[in-house]
Amino acid sequence: MNKYLNNEVIGAYSTLAYTKSNIAIVSNGCEHGDLSKWVGEFFKDMRTSPGADLPPIESSQTKYYGGEERIAHGSGNTMVLAFPGSSSFTGGFYRPEIAVLAALLGGKSSIKWSHGFSLLGKYAGPGLHIDTSSAIYSDAGLLYVTLHGSAGAIRDAAPEVVKAIKAVAEGNVSGEEIKKAVALAKFKELEYGQQPAAALELTGAGLVTDGKPYQLDESAKAIGDVSEQGVRDAAKSLLEFKASVSSVGDLFVLPYAEEIGLQV
Repeated sequence: MNKYLNNEVIGAYSTLAYTKSNIAIVSNGCEHGDLSKWVGEFFKDMRTSPGADLPPIESSQTKYYGGEERIAHGSGNTMVLAFPGSSSFTGGFYRPEIAVLAALLGGKSSIKWSHGFSLLGKYAGPGLHIDTSSAIYSDAGLLYVTLHGSAGAIRDAAPEVVKAIKAVAEGNVSGEEIKKAVALAKFKELEYGQQPAAALELTGAGLVTDGKPYQLDESAKAIGDVSEQGVRDAAKSLLEFKASVSSVGDLFVLPYAEEIGLQV
């Protein structure tokens, strides 16, 4: 890469990138007067735009491709099944159904000594940890299920993840279970958004990408308004894409994506 990077290239990129339209300054717990003072001092010479002689930085939405990787390792076994997810609330590709689907699939119970209501909770145990997460970014995201434990336990449980997604897509999951998942996803959104670091990050990203701040009440309401059919459609859409599957550990035992019913 060094042959493509030099002082001139880096300088030209900084001229394009470090402009007022590409930067958002967000603070928490400080006096407005102090913030204005330091912003004025440190950013007073920043360009409003790159200039007529330079093109603006343009970027398209992050593209999802899918695929499979397998890495032999002797210190443990982990398998991750990932699918296209949702952007952040301000990212333009926000899909609140994904947060609900993540809560519905679950795996890790929030109730001590109980598997909880999630579809994958009953497969988790002393030899197997299962957790479903929705990772959101500025313009895209991933819904992913992590299985960690013995190779044999992962081999037995991995097909059940695909079966659970298909069950939701085909309407074989009750409306009551989906309502519980909606409530849990909304609670998690409110809990996460109230953390100062998370709120600052989401607000800054929203201002830079779409010019609007993150609104916790609006994102929580969007999750609360998710319908049963919306969750089923979201599950169906996962199966229409190629999955991203990563397996680390005993590759003689850990299954291939095709063996558990996924396309890669």
